[in-house]
Amino acid sequence: MNTENRYPVTASLFMLKEIKHRQEQVNRGYQLLKRKAEALRMRGRQAASELASAQAIFGHTLREAYISLAAIKFTNGESNALVLENIGQAQVRVQRIPENISGVSTVSLQTLEETGVGDSLRYAGLGAGGHRTGEAKKAFREAVRILVRFASLRNTCILLDESIRSTLRKVNGIEKVIMPKLRNTETYIMMEMDEREREEFHRLKMVKAKKIRSQARAALRHAKSIGGAGEASELTSAVMLPSHCRSVECLSSILSCNSSMSVTTDSGDYKPVCYPHNWDDDDLLF
Repeated sequence: MNTENRYPVTASLFMLKEIKHRQEQVNRGYQLLKRKAEALRMRGRQAASELASAQAIFGHTLREAYISLAAIKFTNGESNALVLENIGQAQVRVQRIPENISGVSTVSLQTLEETGVGDSLRYAGLGAGGHRTGEAKKAFREAVRILVRFASLRNTCILLDESIRSTLRKVNGIEKVIMPKLRNTETYIMMEMDEREREEFHRLKMVKAKKIRSQARAALRHAKSIGGAGEASELTSAVMLPSHCRSVECLSSILSCNSSMSVTTDSGDYKPVCYPHNWDDDDLLF
């Protein structure tokens, strides 16, 4: 397995548990980030629709306000200097209200009208066309209110767009990089642990077979030196041999068996070429 597609860890049971715990945490964070991205998308689409409607209304309101200003100029003449000279405290103020949208900190702007502030141009234009002056003031005040709302929605859309991009980058990084690496690391650890288990099982089988052969060789040598089959059976019963291999012929077959190795195609495990008949795996373990 390519080491670039997995984390450099040692194949052990502790690391396997650690990788599985990390996978659980990554899956939980992945689900939370996906929910956050969906919530931000819904809020972003809502803010975009409100922004489009506010932009359309703002254009119409501003056009009507400038038409009223043109009517005032036609009726009362140029009054810009008079307005600039009598500027005092602002009658419309902007308040910043912090909001939290699925973990994203935004600021909402709201207009506050100061009712106690005196209007120095309250009676301007009463001699000729005073009602037009009042209509122009109302139109521009409404335009300012819509402009503040438009600015608030635009700021929210920009912040939500940046947050959605960042969240989607995190989601794609977890889905395309971190999760495949964790899966490949878990597969690598499982393969290494299975390979070690097979090697250990094969080593135990070979050690057991070698031990049985040495015991059989010693029993057969002692039986030949004494020269009796009954005594040979008694000697073989004294050593740790299977119950069906307590005869001299069976001992001879064990000793004549080749100790070379081969690979079985059905199980994929290494086994000796020749074992005594009717041996099970349980007989080969300590």
